[in-house]
Amino acid sequence: MFKKYADIIKRFDYFLLLLVVLLVVIGFFAIYSAVYDPTDASVQQHPYKQLSIFAASMLLYVGISFVGYRNIVRFAPIFYFLGCLSLLLVLFFGNLEMGARRWLSVGSITGQPSEFFKVVWVLMLAWVFSDLKDERLGFVKLGIRILWLIPPFILVYKEPDLGTALTYAAVWGMLSIFLGIKRVIIALVVIGILVAAPFAWKHLVKPFQKQRVISFISPDSDPSGMGYQALQSRIAVGSGGINGKGYLKGTQSHLRFIPERHTDFIFSVINEEFGFMGGGGLVLIFMMLILRIISISAELKEPQGKLVCMAAAAFLLFQFFLNSAMTIGLAPIVGIPLPFVSYGGSSLIAYVAMMGLVNSVYICRNDSPIAS
Repeated sequence: MFKKYADIIKRFDYFLLLLVVLLVVIGFFAIYSAVYDPTDASVQQHPYKQLSIFAASMLLYVGISFVGYRNIVRFAPIFYFLGCLSLLLVLFFGNLEMGARRWLSVGSITGQPSEFFKVVWVLMLAWVFSDLKDERLGFVKLGIRILWLIPPFILVYKEPDLGTALTYAAVWGMLSIFLGIKRVIIALVVIGILVAAPFAWKHLVKPFQKQRVISFISPDSDPSGMGYQALQSRIAVGSGGINGKGYLKGTQSHLRFIPERHTDFIFSVINEEFGFMGGGGLVLIFMMLILRIISISAELKEPQGKLVCMAAAAFLLFQFFLNSAMTIGLAPIVGIPLPFVSYGGSSLIAYVAMMGLVNSVYICRNDSPIAS
């Protein structure tokens, strides 16, 4: 048995792992700077806690790699049911923080089920779409598969966490487009969105969410209110210039002009202290990671492995784009962390587990489906 596990470890995708570790290390130093107090050179425990969570989550990474993604995907409906149940429990028993219920506590441990559900969603999409052949998705096939999106979308939207709910929908949509949708359906979806937008704006979008959209369109209209985050983030990014102000020398972050600087706005901290070169380097690493996952998918003929990789790449691409775009004023402010870099144990564990699935696909890429 030891020889079997040793062989699996030799077949790890170490380039994938290197990119993940590199992002986590960048996140450690960025979080350290974000919570650093220059007045007395003190640092809160956030970066060390993040590093310890990563070390623990690597056990999950290795465990998933050993078990094999096919053995996990086959239980996707069970994980889906348990995941939706946890999202439902959040609405009734979740911790109320900043007007939202997004966290569940069990003793001294607190987690965010909507983040863990991202891993479940990858598994579920691989399970739901794996029986498709080469034909394009029509009304019936697409309609049946969109039913799986509705429960988690509604449950997370009710927390309220529209950003994460839209992430589920975006990944579902990106995967559907990748598999192929008939043009008439795409046209009807676009028309449907345009027709439903006024109704959704009036009846479904909450007041604070409307304010975020308005402040995105015109941040100067309320510079001390809803537009404050966007303006301060843009000032931080712009003040970094080409090479940045230097590590631990960011004024916007250390003078606490940037809100949530160690979580949602960590990209602003990096750009202020390391400038365009640092921000561009981070973009490059993310693109390398996403392209690596896509290249693994391209090697495969087995549908479930291909779908696991494409769903994971879609999650990374959408969440990275949305987080970085909102920090520079190209998207409305939403509560979306930067994968591997932002402080947050639930998000880090979820994405490390997701990469464990991708690593498992890489290990099994030359195996027959029956072999695993």
